Amino acid sequence: MKNKNLQINFKTFNFSVLNLYVFFLKKVFHNLNIKFSMFYLPIKRKRITLLKSPHVNKTAREQFEIKYFSLCLKLNCSVKMGIIKWILLNKPAVLKAKIKIK
Repeated sequence: MKNKNLQINFKTFNFSVLNLYVFFLKKVFHNLNIKFSMFYLPIKRKRITLLKSPHVNKTAREQFEIKYFSLCLKLNCSVKMGIIKWILLNKPAVLKAKIKIK
C-alpha cells in the first residue's frame, strides 16, 4: 500500500479541549507507530460591537470577542483509514476537523 499523507485541521474556541485532544492523539499515534508533525495556526479573532442604546447614545457600546484556535496535524501513515476515522469520530463536539488527503 502506498503511503498517504494526511492533513487534519482542527478548529475550536476552547483551547483546553484542543490541548487535551492533541495529547490523546499523540499517545495513540505513538502506540501505532505513525509518524506525524503538528503546529498551531494563528489565532483568529471575531469581534462584535453592539450599541447599548440605539436611539441616543451612539458612544455607549459593548464589544465581544470570540477567539478561534487552530491546529494543523500532518500524518505520514500506511495504516488503514478505519483507525483514523474512528479517532475522528470520537472527538469532542466543540472540535471541528477537516481532512485533506494528499
